[in-house]
Amino acid sequence: MEPAAPTPAELTAYLSGSLPKDRFTVIDLWLEQLPDDEVSRLLEDAESRMPSVRLDMPQASPPEPGFIADPSRSRLSAGEIIGEGGMAVVQRAADTSLERDVALKVLKARGVDESLEHYYLRAQAFRREAALTASLEHPAIPPVYDIGRAEDRPAFTMKRLSGSPLDERLRDEPPPAVALVEVFLRAVEAIAFAHSRGIVHRDLTPANILVADFGAVYVLDWGVAARIGEGDGVRVGTPAWMAPEQAMGAPADPRMDVFAIGALLHLVLTGQGPRPDPGRPGLLDLDRLSDRNIPRGLAAVVRRCLADPAQRYPEAGAVVAELRRWLDEGITLAQEAGRLERAWLTLRRSKQVRMAIGSTLLLIAVVSGAWWLHLHDARQAAVQRVERIAAAVDLSRPEAVRVAQAEVDALIAAHPGLLEARALAERLRAASDVLAQQAGLAEQRQRFRRLLDHVRRTGPWPGESQEWQAALAAIGIDLRGAATLPTWQEHPLARDIAEALVWAWRAAAERNQSGEAARAAQALASGGPTPGWQALGRVCAVSRFQAHDPGLPAGVDAAAALAEPESAGAIMAAFAPAAAIDARAWEVLQDRPGDFWPLIAAARAALAQQDLHSAQHLGLVASGAEPGSMYPPLILAYEALARGDAADLSRAVGRGLRINPDHTEFQALQAVTLVRGGHRADAQAVIDRIGGAHLQYHLQHRVGHPMERTVDALVQAGLRIPVVAPDLGPVVPDEQSHRHH
Repeated sequence: MEPAAPTPAELTAYLSGSLPKDRFTVIDLWLEQLPDDEVSRLLEDAESRMPSVRLDMPQASPPEPGFIADPSRSRLSAGEIIGEGGMAVVQRAADTSLERDVALKVLKARGVDESLEHYYLRAQAFRREAALTASLEHPAIPPVYDIGRAEDRPAFTMKRLSGSPLDERLRDEPPPAVALVEVFLRAVEAIAFAHSRGIVHRDLTPANILVADFGAVYVLDWGVAARIGEGDGVRVGTPAWMAPEQAMGAPADPRMDVFAIGALLHLVLTGQGPRPDPGRPGLLDLDRLSDRNIPRGLAAVVRRCLADPAQRYPEAGAVVAELRRWLDEGITLAQEAGRLERAWLTLRRSKQVRMAIGSTLLLIAVVSGAWWLHLHDARQAAVQRVERIAAAVDLSRPEAVRVAQAEVDALIAAHPGLLEARALAERLRAASDVLAQQAGLAEQRQRFRRLLDHVRRTGPWPGESQEWQAALAAIGIDLRGAATLPTWQEHPLARDIAEALVWAWRAAAERNQSGEAARAAQALASGGPTPGWQALGRVCAVSRFQAHDPGLPAGVDAAAALAEPESAGAIMAAFAPAAAIDARAWEVLQDRPGDFWPLIAAARAALAQQDLHSAQHLGLVASGAEPGSMYPPLILAYEALARGDAADLSRAVGRGLRINPDHTEFQALQAVTLVRGGHRADAQAVIDRIGGAHLQYHLQHRVGHPMERTVDALVQAGLRIPVVAPDLGPVVPDEQSHRHH
């Protein structure tokens, strides 16, 4: 007997996960008997009746050229389950093609009470874990071999490990387990590597550090890892080991992992975690660190890791340096040991140093014994003064370094042979050089960030091209001269420079400054910090403007630039809508739904396709992501113009003009709102201020730019556009800007 066909209401409940289990199974069987296209149609109809849920079902894509994996039905032979979590199960498996054992991680099936939306979000997080773990190539991070499907669910394979977690190893090692510090260091090095790539683990526990066979160490379970700054408002992690701010849903920060590292080191040294009650994240018990058997240097590292975020190490690399320093010298910077203690620890660890110091002291005693009494008092006072200066000077403050340098120079003049003073003078000179470099770099970074923030908020502005070129000239990239462009991809601000070159090219090209635009594209193509940026430089060199926006030429370079997140973001910000940009923007929004430029790019594409509902939705979301930006009001204004909603149009135009009163598109839209509100004379005055040449250009040249709809609305309202030769200038002209036709 065939299963009974479901009603439309039952199909909607099937998608939302609210059906009883028996009816859920019956509808599953009924759908399996239908053709795929009929199933898709029925589910799409059911989804359209769910106003609060909108899911983009995965679409099949044509095969692409390149490497094709083993075409057999399955190259894996799965075995028993070796681990299980809330999201997935891990099975032992044999790779029959490569003849090796692997671990197969498979997403758990959708539960009968789980909505389809939640299942897709869980699958998305699972794929994100695979991609993120695969991007971290480090000896202490298990490599991901491949991603695919198993049992018709997302899955990926990774290296199969054998060994025991850190907490099991500690059962065989009485506290303090100092012998495990070197093992623990290798795990911290893996976290430091992730931090250098902008990734925070967020779930470091004893069970997630595996001490494998033959001395290898692995950091496991990157399922809740996130990029720095992501995850605001999301509470993830294990309560016993997470930082207090992590329990409050703070965005991902390396100092969260530093807290967990300190908690794990506390476990290694004392046999217990620092948190007696996981339900009270702010309560820590560090009394056990005062045990005389625990090395003071390591105890100091633990205290600093577990301090408030502002007092912690900024990232795991600093903890790595402290642990190495303790292993080599028996001391850490956090310990703040005195001079005698440092000397004693150095002597205790080095027989050669002891012998050298003993020989030196004996020689000094024999040769200079007669002079010692005479010079002792003055020299001792100078040494003590040098020590006080060294202890008090703040090497992070330029003024303090300058004052200390002057005082030490005076001591050297009075005691030329005072080695302590000369050593301190060298240290102060090095600190002064570093501070000068840091100050210059910080000033350059602030200048680029200010201009990039200006673009994000107000869009183009008068004098924009000159400001970009001046900022680039300050680091040696002269877009106006004929000198050879410098190599800059190793510059600490290389990524800021790359984005600045894109905007300098766009501003120069819009103002018909062809030489400056060509040199900006050449500088990016020859010196970009990644292949994606270099490809974008070549794209800029051949791109042509469509009205006010450059078009994205199809080809290998455009695909390469869109493949990298940062260069793709620059394309979404600076180029006209295109199918490839729209697809990439939606792909980014699947993982990061609040990213500003992908929201703007997707909204522009929706506007170009007359998908007004999507354009309005994306414009409102972008407005929430960046309330001070002119781009969301511009999109909402064009969407309101298309719908004929005078009130929404007036609100969007008013907001946009407050942000950028020089923007020609907002001025033209203002004329529309004025004439529709009965203020014809005021509207005509706005048109005269814009200039008939600019409006005539959009009236006569139809390239799909939204301003063409504005001009049509002005004509339909009966306003007079002066009949002059069409001339398209920048959307925000300079006082003496050139025009391109």
